[in-house]
Amino acid sequence: MNQLLAPLLLSLLPLTAAAATAPTHAQIEASILAMIEAEKTPAASTQDLLLHAMFTPRGFEHGPCFASAAVSGAFECLVGMEMGIRNRYRMLRFLPQGMGWVLEKADVPAPVPPRERARELLSQRLDARVATLADATARGQMRAFQQRLQVIAIEDCELRDMGAAEITCDVTAGDDTERGTEPQTYVFDAQGQWQNAAPDADR
Repeated sequence: MNQLLAPLLLSLLPLTAAAATAPTHAQIEASILAMIEAEKTPAASTQDLLLHAMFTPRGFEHGPCFASAAVSGAFECLVGMEMGIRNRYRMLRFLPQGMGWVLEKADVPAPVPPRERARELLSQRLDARVATLADATARGQMRAFQQRLQVIAIEDCELRDMGAAEITCDVTAGDDTERGTEPQTYVFDAQGQWQNAAPDADR
């Protein structure tokens, strides 16, 4: 393709096609604060001013972002923020607008882990169970089961706001002979990668 023609064609693409990069931390924060400012009503009293200041989000944490499956060009991001005396976590959808992003008011479902990553994380949990087995035959059978293990379905994922962001899903897994469904809870590490949440006893 002509080197001068390629940039021209790219410039004519719809914004949703060109917006392949997720919003930055600064853009996420600016989008949230812009919506709050747009919806703010005049304070009627000093008490109103204090309440508004107390519950205006601050201390934003930028978690992983995922390309939206519902809205072309949009990204859905896990965002933590301080509100009042506690941290809250929400999945928020951001739409490209001009050179930046705008927050869409919508109920955004929790993200769903990739099936292969869910299988790896389930296998890690089975590793912990194998370590507790004293019988060598039982350990061998469990190891063989791990090799055959497949994740069949991941359903009903929910964001649990427990002072830290956790995603709980019903995971159906098994092999050719048996299968079962159990809830699995995930968190994201500093790089935004899916990890197993700590056991309940550690939380």
